[in-house]
Amino acid sequence: MVKTYHGSCFCGAVGFEADGDLALGTMRCNCRFCRKMRYWEMRLPDPNGFRLIQGRDALAETPRAGGADFDMHHWFCARCGTRLWTEGDVAEMGGRFVQVVIAALDDATEAELIAAPIHWADGAHDDWWSAAPETRHL
Repeated sequence: MVKTYHGSCFCGAVGFEADGDLALGTMRCNCRFCRKMRYWEMRLPDPNGFRLIQGRDALAETPRAGGADFDMHHWFCARCGTRLWTEGDVAEMGGRFVQVVIAALDDATEAELIAAPIHWADGAHDDWWSAAPETRHL
Protein backbone atom coordinates (compact mmCIF):
# COMPACT_ATOMS: atom_id res chain seq x y z
CA MET A 1 0.00 0.00 0.00
CA VAL A 2 1.49 3.31 -1.09
CA LYS A 3 1.91 5.80 1.73
CA THR A 4 3.64 9.13 2.14
CA TYR A 5 6.98 8.86 3.89
CA HIS A 6 8.85 11.85 5.25
CA GLY A 7 12.59 12.04 4.91
CA SER A 8 15.41 14.34 5.86
CA CYS A 9 19.14 14.68 6.22
CA PHE A 10 20.95 14.39 9.56
CA CYS A 11 21.28 18.16 10.11
CA GLY A 12 17.69 18.90 9.08
CA ALA A 13 18.55 21.25 6.23
CA VAL A 14 16.83 19.06 3.60
CA GLY A 15 13.36 17.58 3.90
CA PHE A 16 11.22 15.64 1.45
CA GLU A 17 8.08 13.56 1.04
CA ALA A 18 7.98 10.34 -0.97
CA ASP A 19 4.94 8.26 -1.91
CA GLY A 20 6.09 4.66 -1.87
CA ASP A 21 5.56 1.16 -0.56
CA LEU A 22 8.41 -0.68 1.13
CA ALA A 23 6.45 -3.93 0.75
CA LEU A 24 6.87 -3.64 -3.05
CA GLY A 25 10.58 -4.13 -2.56
CA THR A 26 13.85 -2.32 -2.12
CA MET A 27 17.23 -2.59 -3.79
CA ARG A 28 20.83 -2.93 -2.75
CA CYS A 29 23.59 -3.23 -5.29
CA ASN A 30 27.15 -4.53 -5.46
CA CYS A 31 28.44 -1.86 -7.90
CA ARG A 32 31.35 0.30 -6.80
CA PHE A 33 29.19 3.37 -6.08
CA CYS A 34 26.55 1.55 -4.04
CA ARG A 35 29.15 -0.39 -2.07
CA LYS A 36 30.97 2.79 -1.07
CA MET A 37 27.75 4.64 -0.24
CA ARG A 38 26.07 1.65 1.44
CA TYR A 39 22.96 2.40 -0.62
CA TRP A 40 19.63 0.80 0.17
CA GLU A 41 16.86 2.36 -1.90
CA MET A 42 13.12 2.20 -2.45
CA ARG A 43 11.94 2.98 -5.96
CA LEU A 44 8.80 5.09 -6.02
CA PRO A 45 5.94 3.65 -8.10
CA ASP A 46 5.47 7.12 -9.65
CA PRO A 47 8.42 9.53 -9.93
CA ASN A 48 5.98 12.40 -9.39
CA GLY A 49 5.47 11.03 -5.87
CA PHE A 50 8.66 12.76 -4.72
CA ARG A 51 8.42 16.28 -3.30
CA LEU A 52 11.33 18.33 -1.99
CA ILE A 53 9.90 20.26 0.99
CA GLN A 54 12.94 22.26 2.05
CA GLY A 55 16.64 22.68 1.48
CA ARG A 56 17.21 22.96 -2.27
CA ASP A 57 20.10 25.32 -1.48
CA ALA A 58 21.75 22.62 0.68
CA LEU A 59 21.75 19.93 -2.02
CA ALA A 60 24.80 18.62 -3.82
CA GLU A 61 25.12 15.95 -6.48
CA THR A 62 27.69 13.19 -6.59
CA PRO A 63 29.67 13.50 -9.84
CA ARG A 64 28.23 11.15 -12.42
CA ALA A 65 29.86 8.04 -13.71
CA GLY A 66 28.94 6.28 -16.93
CA GLY A 67 29.28 9.09 -19.45
CA ALA A 68 26.99 11.67 -21.00
CA ASP A 69 24.32 9.14 -22.04
CA PHE A 70 23.87 7.96 -18.47
CA ASP A 71 21.12 10.10 -16.89
CA MET A 72 21.29 9.32 -13.16
CA HIS A 73 21.70 11.86 -10.35
CA HIS A 74 22.60 11.01 -6.74
CA TRP A 75 21.61 13.80 -4.32
CA PHE A 76 22.93 14.41 -0.82
CA CYS A 77 23.05 17.20 1.76
CA ALA A 78 26.19 19.29 1.24
CA ARG A 79 26.11 20.37 4.89
CA CYS A 80 26.04 16.99 6.66
CA GLY A 81 26.68 14.49 3.85
CA THR A 82 23.47 12.45 4.23
CA ARG A 83 22.54 10.55 1.05
CA LEU A 84 18.93 11.34 0.12
CA TRP A 85 17.69 10.15 -3.29
CA THR A 86 18.60 9.14 -6.80
CA GLU A 87 16.70 10.24 -9.88
CA GLY A 88 17.14 9.83 -13.57
CA ASP A 89 15.90 8.58 -16.88
CA VAL A 90 17.39 5.26 -17.94
CA ALA A 91 15.65 3.20 -20.63
CA GLU A 92 16.84 -0.09 -19.11
CA MET A 93 15.14 0.92 -15.85
CA GLY A 94 11.83 1.72 -17.53
CA GLY A 95 12.48 5.42 -18.13
CA ARG A 96 12.13 8.20 -15.57
CA PHE A 97 12.51 7.12 -11.93
CA VAL A 98 13.11 8.30 -8.36
CA GLN A 99 14.58 6.09 -5.64
CA VAL A 100 14.83 7.32 -2.06
CA VAL A 101 17.53 6.21 0.34
CA ILE A 102 15.94 4.09 3.07
CA ALA A 103 18.21 5.55 5.78
CA ALA A 104 16.85 9.05 5.04
CA LEU A 105 13.24 8.03 5.78
CA ASP A 106 12.21 9.40 9.17
CA ASP A 107 8.95 7.51 9.61
CA ALA A 108 9.55 4.05 8.15
CA THR A 109 8.79 1.67 11.00
CA GLU A 110 11.11 -1.12 12.11
CA ALA A 111 8.41 -3.61 11.10
CA GLU A 112 8.27 -2.15 7.56
CA LEU A 113 12.05 -2.23 7.23
CA ILE A 114 12.33 -5.81 8.48
CA ALA A 115 9.58 -7.00 6.13
CA ALA A 116 10.78 -5.07 3.06
CA PRO A 117 11.98 -7.43 0.34
CA ILE A 118 15.47 -6.66 -0.98
CA HIS A 119 16.62 -7.20 -4.55
CA TRP A 120 20.39 -7.65 -4.41
CA ALA A 121 21.38 -6.30 -7.84
CA ASP A 122 24.52 -7.34 -9.71
CA GLY A 123 25.50 -3.83 -10.79
CA ALA A 124 29.18 -4.75 -10.58
CA HIS A 125 28.63 -6.65 -13.84
CA ASP A 126 26.10 -4.15 -15.32
CA ASP A 127 23.40 -6.78 -14.78
CA TRP A 128 21.09 -5.00 -12.33
CA TRP A 129 18.18 -7.32 -13.06
CA SER A 130 20.09 -10.39 -11.94
CA ALA A 131 20.90 -11.23 -8.37
CA ALA A 132 24.36 -10.42 -7.06
CA PRO A 133 26.34 -13.64 -6.59
CA GLU A 134 27.35 -12.64 -3.02
CA THR A 135 25.58 -10.25 -0.64
CA ARG A 136 26.95 -10.86 2.84
CA HIS A 137 29.39 -7.93 2.50
CA LEU A 138 26.75 -5.49 1.29
